[in-house]
Amino acid sequence: MTNWIDPLIFVAKIAKIEDEFVFLYSGQQIGKYGRYSYLAYSPKKIVSGNDFRTLENVLSRDKTKIENAWFGYIGYEMLHQIEQVPHATKQYISLPNLWFANFETIIVFDHLKKEVNFYGDSYSTPAIILPREYENSPPKISRLTSNMTRDEYLNIIKETREAILRGDLYQANITRKFFGKFSKLANPFDIFIKLTQASPAIYSAFIAINGSYIISSSPECFLNIDKNGRMESRPIKGTAPRFADAKQDEESKRQLENSEKERAENLMIVDLMRNDLAKSSEAGSVKVEKLFEVSSYKTLHHLASTITSQKRKNISTLDAVINSFPAGSMTGAPKVSAMKFCNNQEKIKRGVYSGALGWFGGDGSCDLSVVIRTLIIHGNKFEFQVGGGITADSDPAKEWQETIVKARGIMTALESDIRELEEL
Repeated sequence: MTNWIDPLIFVAKIAKIEDEFVFLYSGQQIGKYGRYSYLAYSPKKIVSGNDFRTLENVLSRDKTKIENAWFGYIGYEMLHQIEQVPHATKQYISLPNLWFANFETIIVFDHLKKEVNFYGDSYSTPAIILPREYENSPPKISRLTSNMTRDEYLNIIKETREAILRGDLYQANITRKFFGKFSKLANPFDIFIKLTQASPAIYSAFIAINGSYIISSSPECFLNIDKNGRMESRPIKGTAPRFADAKQDEESKRQLENSEKERAENLMIVDLMRNDLAKSSEAGSVKVEKLFEVSSYKTLHHLASTITSQKRKNISTLDAVINSFPAGSMTGAPKVSAMKFCNNQEKIKRGVYSGALGWFGGDGSCDLSVVIRTLIIHGNKFEFQVGGGITADSDPAKEWQETIVKARGIMTALESDIRELEEL
């Protein structure tokens, strides 16, 4: 243990000398959530590809050593290993569908106690633990486009509502992918810092994979499992913008909290997640601990609910994750019907977006976020994706505006005008 070091300053140094590392940063603490940040670097072993079993085979059964933890992500297209859903073929940036690594060094930052704990051997290198200010080099975008125009998106929302009224499904999470190229590259970690400033969140993350970067600021818990098998999911469904004027901001929050449409949207996903957790849980243990709770972030308010259960002893931690993957908040309901519908409308792979990101511990625990508010960079190419749950009561224009609100943090981190998205 050592004295407190600002994680952002510390990791800015690591980012200069490490090609592959994972930084899970709690940029905002809300209640019990967001106490710890994690840095893992110098990989010992990496598993990647399309097979969940490659990860299952290496996850430790040791009940004591944090050094046996694995850090990484599960991409959305891993759903094809679980359900029979048509494949999208088009993609912009290609990354492995699954990537996890076990590292030489893990550093845990305790934001509550202001303590830093080191695990492993290589942390003793003096050059690494000396804090260093990050440099600021703004990027410049030369091209920005999307998998659908504004008019196409509005038409898809209308088609989604018609499908719901026909009884094909109850809700679908339709997403838009924005992608383009930089004419001037920036340090990706500088962009991450700007994102955490523009859109601080409980589950911020920076993953470097040999020249590719996953830059995330997610507020949503997909699945947390502790060493005793207690499971918790906190799906988010329902969004409202924040305002500088206190009265206007409070009114926006109140409208979200009392919106029948947003509550119905949230409740459908709560029911879906209850069903998903029940696949891995002891009978009668699934409970809705909190329903329709408003959490406030820098740029928006979210409506979230909390579901808990007790994992059955004969179910592995990874199998519990697989039984709930992908997060219902990113699909809609019924889950399989919604995934098929979304795939037909979007016609492009989601990639890391809509998947899960975080760690599996050496004691059977895990903590995984839903991959939203996330920018992917590879060379001079970048992409990010936004969406929302569509129900029978959805207003197409308001749904389109919600995608713009959700993209504001990333566009701010890219130092680009949000109006560029409005014109696509």
